Amino acid sequence: MSNRQTITLFLLLTTGTLWAQTNYPSTLTDAQKIAGLSKFWSEASYNFAYFDKARINWDSAYQAYVPQVLTTKNDYDYYRTLERFCALLKDGHTNVNAPWSLLKYSTYVPFRWTIIDKKPYVSRVLKGLSDAVPVGSELITVNGQPVREYLESQVFPYISASTEHQKWNNAMFGFWSANRDTTAIIPMTFRAPNGQVITYKSRLFSQRERDGSQWLQGNGSVPPAVKLSTLTILPGDIAHVELTSFGNDKIIDEFKAMVPQLRTAKGVILDIRQNGGGNSGTGAEILKYFTEEKRLVGSRWRTREHRAAFKAWGSWQAKEPYDSVKAKKDDWYRRSYQTFKGDFWYTGDTMTFANDITEPKLLMPVVVLAGNYTASAAEDLLIMIRQLKSRQIPILGEPSMGTTGQPLPFDLPGGGTARICTKRDTYADGRDFVGIGVLPDVEIKPTVADLISGKDIVLEKAVAYLQPKSIAKSKK
Repeated sequence: MSNRQTITLFLLLTTGTLWAQTNYPSTLTDAQKIAGLSKFWSEASYNFAYFDKARINWDSAYQAYVPQVLTTKNDYDYYRTLERFCALLKDGHTNVNAPWSLLKYSTYVPFRWTIIDKKPYVSRVLKGLSDAVPVGSELITVNGQPVREYLESQVFPYISASTEHQKWNNAMFGFWSANRDTTAIIPMTFRAPNGQVITYKSRLFSQRERDGSQWLQGNGSVPPAVKLSTLTILPGDIAHVELTSFGNDKIIDEFKAMVPQLRTAKGVILDIRQNGGGNSGTGAEILKYFTEEKRLVGSRWRTREHRAAFKAWGSWQAKEPYDSVKAKKDDWYRRSYQTFKGDFWYTGDTMTFANDITEPKLLMPVVVLAGNYTASAAEDLLIMIRQLKSRQIPILGEPSMGTTGQPLPFDLPGGGTARICTKRDTYADGRDFVGIGVLPDVEIKPTVADLISGKDIVLEKAVAYLQPKSIAKSKK
């Protein structure tokens, strides 16, 4: 069979007939629909921290969405419309979450993906399907559309993301959610690593099936179970410490239990590539063991401030163009004008943590692994690392997710929730990393060959980096 031949595989993977047409609940009144839209618009109007990055007329967008939410036929359509409204803000810490009664209808395909040069490749596949679509295959079309065209029209408009790589990763995780009909079996075509084009048809998987299934990576092995933290001693007495979440303080105790063994290591790799955040202080507690500095310096922050009287005074001031010279001399004028425009900010203190660890520090060579899924409080750890003065800890991998800040949560009609990012975080000197990501010192991008082999090339290069010759070379 030549590489140009097309293999057609039909994998229905069900017994009996196709699923029946899904009947989504329709419980929301028009008044509730308007109330939910208005609640989200209002909270963002007063509290959202990144309108300059969204570059949108928020009031006009709200008016445009009023008739759209009123014409939704059921609760599912309503929440999808709110997701599209939310996505206009282009922020990864600003989201609409449908109630569980609707999330149970979410559907997925039996693949996980890695984005390489804005093309999705299969990085993991459900056990039993690897012969149909091998790891390393590129997704080419969805329902007859080129994949990029499909994403642009059906998926990206619903994704609220701060960076392009976050948008792509989120889109591919749930890109089938754009299809509301669980009876549909829409074909996808792939280009396998050997060049063959595969047409693949499969039923969709529920969230429960997806989360409870075994996944295979390129070498046919099952990836290890995700834990809060793991310690592995690699050849050369290199300690590989994976920290997957700062959302549970238990990880601090787990790390402390590792410290005696870490003291015997010749080098340490702190791996936060899969760490989606949690509490910034948790990462700080761990970093304290790797520096003798008495104070860890994190991000600088600010948040919009509103006082009704100043907005009222500003309504009169704003009848004339803003006078920047006068604003420098007259604080009342500046504050009232900017409050009316929604652009007056309260500047908080730079986030700092006292290093109160009295036991000997871990001063052997250390590197940190970060990537596109390193987010929020895990990015705050990267900021603290970047701002250390007494030692350099290189960051290897890819740019972090580029999204953090303090979200404001609130309820929506029908049991849904939402959140609005209220805090704008930067480096201590004011430089932005939200919308960009914390950039690595050594960028290591995945390749298709890495997916197929199942090798962790980032980890391999980190081990090589910690070899004595490499360390000596990097210091020159």
